[in-house]
Amino acid sequence: MNLWPTKLAVVVPSRGLMFSQTFEELLRELKGFDYQIFWSHGKSLPDCFNDPTEEILESDEFFAVLYCEDDMILPKGILQKMFDQKYPVVALDYPFKNDGDSTMLHDPAGNAIYSGTGFLLIAEQVLEALPKPIFRTDTAWDTMIKGDTLVFWPRKLTKVAYGLHDVNLGMILFANEMPIQPMEITAGQRKLVKLGEPNTNKGTHQIRELTEVGRDLVIKTVEKENIYKYREALKRVAKVEVMDHIPEFIHYVDGQAQVKGLPNVTVV
Repeated sequence: MNLWPTKLAVVVPSRGLMFSQTFEELLRELKGFDYQIFWSHGKSLPDCFNDPTEEILESDEFFAVLYCEDDMILPKGILQKMFDQKYPVVALDYPFKNDGDSTMLHDPAGNAIYSGTGFLLIAEQVLEALPKPIFRTDTAWDTMIKGDTLVFWPRKLTKVAYGLHDVNLGMILFANEMPIQPMEITAGQRKLVKLGEPNTNKGTHQIRELTEVGRDLVIKTVEKENIYKYREALKRVAKVEVMDHIPEFIHYVDGQAQVKGLPNVTVV
């Protein structure tokens, strides 16, 4: 058994395709590191994360795991800067669907309550300690702002929803007093607009690049009024509470959380 593992495990949880520019940027960031890439071809969420992670944890060669999703835009030199933080879990924020939104929500101290898994560096010992499977898509974390408190609670889903693996990971870490450390530098994301036309020499793909991050803008809306209300509510937040059950004053209508007669409460 290696007492001092020295290799970095790199997980590319691609479900079949990867932007070549993303791979070029990843190789640039890995230059100088002793690493091994773990691929995950053609697998759905969360298997494309869990399967390579389980393989890594069976070995004693690796001291940390870097997750790099196949559509990221990576700032130059960012991986070394993440290691320089000397913290067990470090992540980059990036726009998710549109310029100006975000995958990361911060607590009042500036820690990430959760983040996306687009570029996430995590110590192997932390992964070992987490409940298995590490990545889950059967649990949603609902949120409300009650007075000056940002409240979270888990809700088991009757059917698997898209994503959620990243939020659930962040919430488990946060609840166990090991919040993700965010980098000030943010990343971007590539979106495939249209595949190149076949049977032509000019068959390049149309790719859109998202590069603008709106801090904490993780809500699923582009309505300016709703964004304004959300941000005003966040200004009240002084603390965060993570519950292990649905609050008694919450009920659900068509899957949407609603508050039973409580004033000064915002359901996000």
